[in-house]
Amino acid sequence: MISIIVPVYNNSGTLQELTDRITGTLRDKKYEIVYINDGSTDGSLIVLKDIARKYSQVRVINLSRNFGQHPAISAGFEHARGEKIILMDADLQDKPENIPLLLDNLKEDIDIVYTIRRDKRKKLFRDFTSNLFHYLISKQVRVDIPKNIGTFRLLNRRTLDALLQYREVNVLYGPLMYYIGFNCRYIEIERDEYPNQKSSYSFFKRFELGLNTIVTYTDLPYKVFFYAGFFILFFSMAYAVLIIAQYFFMGRLLPGGITIIIVILLFTLGSIIFSIGILGIYLFRIFQEVLRRPKYLIREIIEK
Repeated sequence: MISIIVPVYNNSGTLQELTDRITGTLRDKKYEIVYINDGSTDGSLIVLKDIARKYSQVRVINLSRNFGQHPAISAGFEHARGEKIILMDADLQDKPENIPLLLDNLKEDIDIVYTIRRDKRKKLFRDFTSNLFHYLISKQVRVDIPKNIGTFRLLNRRTLDALLQYREVNVLYGPLMYYIGFNCRYIEIERDEYPNQKSSYSFFKRFELGLNTIVTYTDLPYKVFFYAGFFILFFSMAYAVLIIAQYFFMGRLLPGGITIIIVILLFTLGSIIFSIGILGIYLFRIFQEVLRRPKYLIREIIEK
């Protein structure tokens, strides 16, 4: 069986077409579609209930509120029954017609098939930040992660079982799939631009996701501030040595005064406050894990 996991957040305009295209593509295969309604406010649940009444292959997991994309993915993964699991977005930018291509690439020695997007429109700032993020993650997990990795991917049951062993509350499946080290393959696909479909990921949401990923899966933040503190201390001591040396041997001081003192103080205080903020992020993450609150709550499961 093939399980297709689709997190849904305010996608009422695309759900019926997405279902029709998936069922048309997989008409000769055994499959299920698991929609996870992540607190949509635009009538998506009404559309999903109607779809679930029409198709026996569709199950709808209705969460009690909006928990976020990755908790919604967790709900889908934990309720998937298939031996092959496909994760895709609900906005129709990922073409359901490409599902057979993913299935053809899942061989005996391949556990995960990733898709690489060929975007028709280039967005310079988004592409720059995305490439920087992937570069940092690649260095930490020691895997060469290609640019423009999409959500659309296929994994086998062995991989899913391994992912479900990680029980942390703040799970992020993108970097976690690299972290577990299973064999993977990349295929290049072209995404569609669906009219009037605005991405739910604003700049600040993308920034927060990137920061959470770096904090969770890398040791970069504390390394940055360790070396920053070392260089501040080193240059402060070097500057003090130069002042003393000039005073004894040349009878004058390096340019100083109140201005340079204020600059040094502001830089040092800013670095300290920012580093305390980074520590606060780690402490809050530890606090969340210690509480062991559920990642999501299900209001109802709807199926025919």
